[in-house]
Amino acid sequence: MFTFSSPAHSYPESQMEDCISSALSNPATKSISRSSISNYCDCALKAIIDENKDIRESGYECAQINFN
Repeated sequence: MFTFSSPAHSYPESQMEDCISSALSNPATKSISRSSISNYCDCALKAIIDENKDIRESGYECAQINFN
Protein backbone atom coordinates (compact mmCIF):
# COMPACT_ATOMS: atom_id res chain seq x y z
CA MET A 1 0.00 0.00 0.00
CA PHE A 2 1.26 3.45 -0.91
CA THR A 3 0.24 6.69 0.72
CA PHE A 4 1.18 10.21 -0.15
CA SER A 5 0.99 13.26 2.00
CA SER A 6 1.74 16.89 1.47
CA PRO A 7 4.79 18.34 3.18
CA ALA A 8 4.19 19.45 6.75
CA HIS A 9 5.64 22.67 8.11
CA SER A 10 5.61 23.87 11.66
CA TYR A 11 5.19 27.48 10.66
CA PRO A 12 1.62 28.80 10.44
CA GLU A 13 0.16 29.49 7.00
CA SER A 14 -0.49 33.06 8.16
CA GLN A 15 3.27 33.63 8.44
CA MET A 16 3.73 32.46 4.85
CA GLU A 17 0.99 34.84 3.70
CA ASP A 18 2.55 37.71 5.68
CA CYS A 19 5.97 37.01 4.21
CA ILE A 20 4.67 36.92 0.64
CA SER A 21 2.58 40.06 1.15
CA SER A 22 5.52 41.92 2.64
CA ALA A 23 7.84 40.88 -0.18
CA LEU A 24 5.31 41.81 -2.88
CA SER A 25 4.92 45.29 -1.39
CA ASN A 26 8.69 45.87 -1.23
CA PRO A 27 9.95 47.99 -4.17
CA ALA A 28 13.22 46.01 -4.18
CA THR A 29 11.37 42.82 -5.14
CA LYS A 30 9.14 44.24 -7.89
CA SER A 31 10.97 42.33 -10.63
CA ILE A 32 10.91 39.01 -8.75
CA SER A 33 8.19 36.49 -9.59
CA ARG A 34 5.55 35.52 -7.05
CA SER A 35 6.77 31.92 -7.35
CA SER A 36 10.33 32.89 -6.41
CA ILE A 37 9.04 34.96 -3.50
CA SER A 38 6.91 32.04 -2.31
CA ASN A 39 9.92 29.71 -2.52
CA TYR A 40 12.03 32.25 -0.64
CA CYS A 41 9.45 32.59 2.13
CA ASP A 42 9.11 28.83 2.47
CA CYS A 43 12.89 28.45 2.65
CA ALA A 44 13.29 31.23 5.22
CA LEU A 45 10.39 30.13 7.41
CA LYS A 46 11.59 26.52 7.43
CA ALA A 47 15.08 27.63 8.42
CA ILE A 48 13.94 30.08 11.08
CA ILE A 49 11.06 28.14 12.62
CA ASP A 50 11.62 24.48 11.79
CA GLU A 51 15.41 24.50 12.09
CA ASN A 52 15.77 27.32 14.67
CA LYS A 53 18.37 29.16 12.56
CA ASP A 54 19.29 32.85 12.72
CA ILE A 55 16.78 35.15 10.99
CA ARG A 56 19.29 37.34 9.16
CA GLU A 57 21.50 34.48 8.04
CA SER A 58 18.50 32.41 6.92
CA GLY A 59 17.05 35.31 4.94
CA TYR A 60 20.35 35.90 3.19
CA GLU A 61 20.90 32.24 2.34
CA CYS A 62 17.36 31.80 1.05
CA ALA A 63 17.63 34.98 -1.03
CA GLN A 64 20.85 33.68 -2.59
CA ILE A 65 19.08 30.45 -3.52
CA ASN A 66 15.83 31.93 -4.82
CA PHE A 67 16.65 35.38 -6.22
CA ASN A 68 19.77 34.72 -8.28
